[in-house]
Amino acid sequence: MMMLRRRSLVLLLVIAFIFTFVAPALAAPESVAPQALPAFDQKVVSRVSVDRAMEHVRALSVDIGSRPAGLANEHLAAEYISDVFEGLGYDVELQEFTVTGYRANVNIGNIIFDDGTIWETGAATDSAGTSIIGSVYHAGMGLPEDYPADIEPGFIALVSRGNPFTEIVANAKAAGAAGVIIYNTSFGGRGNYPSAFDPNVSTDIPVLGAAWIHGTRLIDMVNEGEVIVDLETARYTNRVSYNVIATKPAKNGNEDAPIVAVTGHYDSVVGSPGANDNGSGTALVLELARVLKSYNTDKEIRFIAFGAEEVGLVGANRYVQRLTDDEKARFMAVFNADMIATNHPNVTHLVAATPNGVQHIVTDSAAAAGARLGDSSLMPTTFGSSDHVPFHNAGIPAALFIWLGGDLVPSSYEIELFYHTPQDTIEENMSLERFETALNIISAAVFDVTRKDVPALTKSKIRN
Repeated sequence: MMMLRRRSLVLLLVIAFIFTFVAPALAAPESVAPQALPAFDQKVVSRVSVDRAMEHVRALSVDIGSRPAGLANEHLAAEYISDVFEGLGYDVELQEFTVTGYRANVNIGNIIFDDGTIWETGAATDSAGTSIIGSVYHAGMGLPEDYPADIEPGFIALVSRGNPFTEIVANAKAAGAAGVIIYNTSFGGRGNYPSAFDPNVSTDIPVLGAAWIHGTRLIDMVNEGEVIVDLETARYTNRVSYNVIATKPAKNGNEDAPIVAVTGHYDSVVGSPGANDNGSGTALVLELARVLKSYNTDKEIRFIAFGAEEVGLVGANRYVQRLTDDEKARFMAVFNADMIATNHPNVTHLVAATPNGVQHIVTDSAAAAGARLGDSSLMPTTFGSSDHVPFHNAGIPAALFIWLGGDLVPSSYEIELFYHTPQDTIEENMSLERFETALNIISAAVFDVTRKDVPALTKSKIRN
């Protein structure tokens, strides 16, 4: 009996030794422990708060909602961003510009339910300014045989996109429809769900272009019983948008100091609340403005929220066009955040992308920050289609930070399923973990590029 107790005691001591000393040595750490970070990284990363950033996303995507360029909700978002900057103690510039280009005018439809719920959609140009109330009838592909002979006139036809719009509308009108909702079934080239659109058809009744999810949800509702909605359409021209700019001067008072910009667009497409695209990037701009406000930086930092990105990078183009030659010469780096928090499992890497694939101070500093933070998700690649492009075209080092999947090249990549759809919400399309990864890497890179060299910080750990 005593021998068994001694053996048990020895066994317990061996197990305790293994768990105390051996197991930790064998376990591969997932990330660098906070105390192992260089002091200059720890100084900023320890203060960045994903929860604070998420509150900005909530304000933009939930409290305000969709933010089409130059319309009332985008203006509300600009006001919100300006108020946050001012609350942090910044002087704020609102740079006004006219929305121009191939999407200068926009047609918007609203599907309004009895409980006050509104679904925003696109609309046919000629139907703008119309409004009708009717019962929704699911008419399949919108062929003549999809309508029963005894259907009561004045209904609203719900039709799947596929046949020519002129035929869909003509068949619906012949059957007695007072309005048409065509829901999109054309999936994006990267597998993303179909979004709202403008049906290109001439008509005298309201014709709305709804997202795929709108159509499928309406079908479910109709299958459960009668659904009565109000269709309203409008056309918007001569739209005005704003770039919202907060500037942190160099601490040494040098008015000719190099300029580093942290940027992201705050508008969204029609019909999308734009939580990830791009409430996430805008929130990063606001959070970094808060964290970096009180730190010694020997570069001038400009925090810029661009309007009208979704209609052709209009805000960023206007901003760069208005830079003086002296300002362009002083610009040393632009960190542009766009869609930095998706939860889509096939989107696997945070990338630092340049339009031509050439790496520079922005991509290099981000890669170094990721390495110091023990995060290997950051990858360089080639990608345009965001507000870093106008800076690149002006010869200014600029990179886009975005989560992508696939081969991470323009010809073969994946984006989130809910890109540009009503499902781009916090609940359906955002990952706190990925959001925090992007916040940490970008904030560490920006601070490393802009900070004033302090021996106590630099000597705490050899800088990569």
